[in-house]
Amino acid sequence: MPGSSKVRRLLWRLCISLLVALLPLLLGGVIIYWQTQAGLRREAGHAASEALHLIDVMLANAAGSARATLAYAEGPCSAAELVLREQVATVPFVRSVNLVRNGRVFCTSLFGAFDEPVDAAAFVDGRLNLLPGNAVTPDFALIVYRLAEGRDGVLATVDGRYLSNVLQLVDQRSDLVIQVGPRWMDEAGEVHEGTPDAFPLAETRQASTRFPYQVVGGFPAGAQWRTMGADYWPLFAMLAVLGGLFGIGCYWLLGRAATPTREIERAMYAGEFVPFLQPLVEATGGRWIGAEVLMRWRHPRAGLVSPDIFIPLAEQSGLIVPMTRSLLQQLAAVLPKHSQLLGEGFHLGVNVSAVNLRSGSLFGDCLDFLGAFPVGSVTLMLELTERELIGSDAHTDELLGRLRELGVSLAIDDFGTGHSSLAYLRRFHVDALKIDKSFVATVDDDSRSRHILDSILDLCGRLDLQVIAEGIETSAQRDYLAARGVPCLQGYLFGRPMPLAEFVAELERRARAGA
Repeated sequence: MPGSSKVRRLLWRLCISLLVALLPLLLGGVIIYWQTQAGLRREAGHAASEALHLIDVMLANAAGSARATLAYAEGPCSAAELVLREQVATVPFVRSVNLVRNGRVFCTSLFGAFDEPVDAAAFVDGRLNLLPGNAVTPDFALIVYRLAEGRDGVLATVDGRYLSNVLQLVDQRSDLVIQVGPRWMDEAGEVHEGTPDAFPLAETRQASTRFPYQVVGGFPAGAQWRTMGADYWPLFAMLAVLGGLFGIGCYWLLGRAATPTREIERAMYAGEFVPFLQPLVEATGGRWIGAEVLMRWRHPRAGLVSPDIFIPLAEQSGLIVPMTRSLLQQLAAVLPKHSQLLGEGFHLGVNVSAVNLRSGSLFGDCLDFLGAFPVGSVTLMLELTERELIGSDAHTDELLGRLRELGVSLAIDDFGTGHSSLAYLRRFHVDALKIDKSFVATVDDDSRSRHILDSILDLCGRLDLQVIAEGIETSAQRDYLAARGVPCLQGYLFGRPMPLAEFVAELERRARAGA
């Protein structure tokens, strides 16, 4: 239906335009998402690297204090107390320095003489241990560096609050933890046993090359969306504006054709070419015995477009072939359901051109069309038009022969107006002539035209050809042709070309009136 075709066309334009409008956002979103993921990986890696560097500095200070005081582990605590306190006071990040002899702490920078065992096995690689706290500061973590030489050794501690500050400040968007052997510490300074859970996004692990620990970094789930919303919203706004402009431009471009041929192709796929039928009547009784099938273009904006405009373009582009096939398919989808209204041998005439004859699909199209009807209910007549000269060659002769075997008749349309009409009579075995309306229109007042018309009728009688007169508009024309034995008439006097549904409705009305 024209209305539904127009709605489908509009929906198609809207869908394509919407897709074009969304395309910049979709492609831009994918690129931004990928860029955000890569940026977060770089950021997490940079933060872990910075934290590793700063923690290495802290532990290097502790190692320096340990080396500076190791020699005092051989003497009494009283001789080392001042040196130990000096290291704590002057070396950054070092919270305490403790001397060890025979596996026990005997001197500290805080208490002086002291006695406490040391578990050397708790130190990773014998050098580093992460503790949740000790007797002096049970609520604050610390990391202990151990330096041993024979039975002597030094324990230098770094306050966990320094480590916590480093993990928090190097990058406030990512999360960082420090892992030493079986324990790890988070940014809040809390020490946990085991291995930290993997970060959902952009996890990175970097191990120190100087001390036995590693820094693990990453982002929580959803960080990429928050980053995209915070960092890229101006770009998304620009993409939305560009997408809107592209969509509007696409909608406008789809509403117009780049060339007439493209517009015809668009209309064909949109179902805008529809069959109109003009009845053929019996000259003596006025009974409908057939119809000529005419192609009409229901343009969504221009309305009905004249065939004289689009048929030549369709023939030049070759689109006339699928358009003719569509016309036959539309007829075959409706008329067979009403075959009881047609009567036996109902005549259906369809225009074909040289382009149709050269195509390899005409025979199959006719076969499919006739196969849709009960046997003998319709007679298909192909009417040769003369917009392009039809040549007689082996292919054309074979095709016309096969069509004749199929029961398809052949007629010359608008006989007498083309330069090749007489040549067609000689070349092709035609069954009928359609006399052009220009001869019929002047029979009332032009004796010269009447003589030509009489000559054509005489020629048809001699060649045993069926005659169909077109363009009958007055009773005088009808009576003149009927008196000369023309059996089949066509013209506005009997009916104008009408849509398929209206043609069927008129058949039903005439059937009821006849009953």
